[in-house]
Amino acid sequence: MVGTLSALNLLLMLFFLTIPLPLQAQEQPKKIIIAGAQSIVPLAEQFSAQFRNGHPGIEIVLRGGGSNYAVNAVRHREIDIGLITRNLNAIEKKEFHVEAFGQDAIVLLTYPGNSVTSLTLEQIRRIYLGKSANWREVGGEEKGIIPLARERGSAIHTTFIDHLFGKGFKGQEKAFTIRAGKEKILKTIKRIEGCIGYGIVRLEEAEAQGVKVLGVEGKFPTAGNIREGLYPFIRPQLVISHGAPNGAVREWMTGFAKFANRNAPLEERP
Repeated sequence: MVGTLSALNLLLMLFFLTIPLPLQAQEQPKKIIIAGAQSIVPLAEQFSAQFRNGHPGIEIVLRGGGSNYAVNAVRHREIDIGLITRNLNAIEKKEFHVEAFGQDAIVLLTYPGNSVTSLTLEQIRRIYLGKSANWREVGGEEKGIIPLARERGSAIHTTFIDHLFGKGFKGQEKAFTIRAGKEKILKTIKRIEGCIGYGIVRLEEAEAQGVKVLGVEGKFPTAGNIREGLYPFIRPQLVISHGAPNGAVREWMTGFAKFANRNAPLEERP
């Protein structure tokens, strides 16, 4: 009888050991995948370092890829959170949970020594349509204009063209395409006289690289002009998720929006 009970107890122990624990009781690996606009990634990295300290069991995977990539990746649930620097269309606004946390500016850049300090929107349009080909035509020296553009379909290109020509523009700007990031733009403009281009560049960063920042309609991309909407080339900064976020994803999104509002650098022209 004792032997039978011992055998029965052993069988019961083995039975219970093989029953999987409920999901909530298991130690599940947790990961939040975040991707999108490269200009936001450094700030997201700063916040993620703090977030990890308070959430040691959560792995944060952070990468770039651009706004359009992030929109599609969130849509197909390939990532949890998208970092976006463009306006969302009506369908996207219904599709995603959106938190806005700021704005940044597309800065108009030119070569060092250019006597031109500011251009009107019409002058910029004419340059990028190939109708103004010499700096003399816009108040500068006798020198050919070399327009540089960002890759078609990128968020920065789309925003620049939408602001310049209006949404739905079907034309083709006459410019040399730079497919790399702001470092390539800055080096090219500094090295080749006659260039004009654009990028997400801090004023002190352009100054340190020896590249000149141009005003647009007499306004420069300072903190005040961006905040008041006086500078033309402004774009939103957003974080998105597929539907209403839960748990750690919600915490990261709301926490990052507050962190970015406190810590995003505001440009002030000296």
